[in-house]
Amino acid sequence: MTDLSMKLSAYLDGELEAADAEMIEALLVSDPAVQTELDALLAADAMALEQFDAQLSEPVPLALAQKIRSSPVGMAPARPASRPIWAAIAAGLVLFIFGGMGGFFVKDRVSPSGAMVADAGWLSDIADYHAVYSAQKRHLVEVSADESDHIVKWLGGTVGVDFSIPDLTSFGLSFEGGRLLVANGKPVAQLMYVDSEGTVIALCLQSGTSGNAESAPEFKEQTIKGFDFVSWTDDNAKYVVIGPGGKPGLVDIAALSAREV
Repeated sequence: MTDLSMKLSAYLDGELEAADAEMIEALLVSDPAVQTELDALLAADAMALEQFDAQLSEPVPLALAQKIRSSPVGMAPARPASRPIWAAIAAGLVLFIFGGMGGFFVKDRVSPSGAMVADAGWLSDIADYHAVYSAQKRHLVEVSADESDHIVKWLGGTVGVDFSIPDLTSFGLSFEGGRLLVANGKPVAQLMYVDSEGTVIALCLQSGTSGNAESAPEFKEQTIKGFDFVSWTDDNAKYVVIGPGGKPGLVDIAALSAREV
């Protein structure tokens, strides 16, 4: 990387002294070649962002989240023997393209605590809703459980999925009612359950076409925004059971829900 390239990178990072920044700006006006090099750096930035966006959309695997939670306070989790291949590729891409640009394009994708922010699509939206509604008492649901027939007709018709309300009393969960959500621009039916300690577990469903009604559902476990999820698809819908991080038995709850819903 030439001295000019390094200064352009530092200019984009806002790391130049005022005099040097003014010099670069003057060159950009007077020398088309300098503007072309800056444009190339910006294009490289955009390409790297596109590469990372696909990876940042992946939710944290539940097993990894549980391992992190189980680590002693003040100690970082043990480093795995090798990084995922996408991480190595992404790191190499950054070093190759940016050189001295450092964290110019990554900074906006890191939370103030230093944790990478990931957008997991409809599940990320569900996590945001659950964080709000699970803390409610009187207004936990829109329609209470004593109107179950109405809930099935209303939410099923709105979401476009026929369903039954699973009986989860074998897990100590009582059905409290339902509400309508919107995730990724599509309606979502949310069925709310509460255990004897007041812990809220929700079953959410949204129309989709990736499932197979003739095969057993495959359950995917993951943690998003501090909540544990177990999701699956079946026929023309996708489903997820959500509970607080570390809540045991979510897979069993999901398995029974999949049979009864």
